[in-house]
Amino acid sequence: MAQLTRPHQHVLEVEYEVKWAANKFYNFVKNNFSMLPKIFPYINKREVVEGDGESVGSVIRWEYLLGPNVLIGKEKITKIDDANMSFTNELMQGDALKTLKSFACKTSVIPKATGGSVLKWSIMYEKLNEADASDPYHYIDFCKSMSAAFDSHFRNTN
Repeated sequence: MAQLTRPHQHVLEVEYEVKWAANKFYNFVKNNFSMLPKIFPYINKREVVEGDGESVGSVIRWEYLLGPNVLIGKEKITKIDDANMSFTNELMQGDALKTLKSFACKTSVIPKATGGSVLKWSIMYEKLNEADASDPYHYIDFCKSMSAAFDSHFRNTN
């Protein structure tokens, strides 16, 4: 499995602000990834391959739309930090690894001093070939769309 502390590691980040209390929103996001195919139209399928799908060590296979393409990925939950309201998933197999050596996504919910919270996505990756591979900005757009879907669903159910 790829180590994400290499010298050629890149990071892309995006934040999405919501008006919900951070701890409530974190628990919702962390515990409802199984509902993503129902909440978010660009996720075709989520299948737990190993574990319970919500704890460290769990392996999940995803089928998702990115632009016009249906892509597949298999990821492992590598870290859950409830104290800091974050979790990290690392891609083990999949279409993104055709041009990337490693790919992981850290999701954090950050409380705002003025109330509400920020859903922050950090994509950490290493390219197979620095000269030829482009940065995976399309995954940042995907994360923004997923944030909006979570926010909308949370608003309609709470």
